[in-house]
Amino acid sequence: MKKIIVLAVCLFAVTTALNAQVATKAQATPTQQPAKEKLTPEQRAQKNVDRLNEIASLSEEQKSKVKELALARISKVHDIRQKYKGQAENKEIMHKEVEAAQADYRKSVKAILTPEQLEKVKAKAKEQRAAKANSRAANSTEDNVLEVND
Repeated sequence: MKKIIVLAVCLFAVTTALNAQVATKAQATPTQQPAKEKLTPEQRAQKNVDRLNEIASLSEEQKSKVKELALARISKVHDIRQKYKGQAENKEIMHKEVEAAQADYRKSVKAILTPEQLEKVKAKAKEQRAAKANSRAANSTEDNVLEVND
């Protein structure tokens, strides 16, 4: 009888320990960055069009034009990155070329949008900048509290 009780207690202890380890691993996983999915250039361009469509309600003609512009920008940025791949000393040059390509894209897209759509896009961008600023302010306040308490 004693052997059965001891065996049951040991089995319970092992099961509890295994469950605790599984729960700890499950809790640790969400804090890690999930792996980004690799999208094709066409999928990335479509994602850009969809995002802009949610904000500005694009017409079908505008959608096709924006997708063409997005594909051109994506391929241009890819070419620039390949050109400077492995050249840490040229990182700033690459960054400036990428920014120029993105600025050209934004300028071209703005030319396609109607004034009402452009206002919606500007309002959304302003809203996102404000949210980002608020997030930074909250993070910096937390950092200051930590520094004071150290």
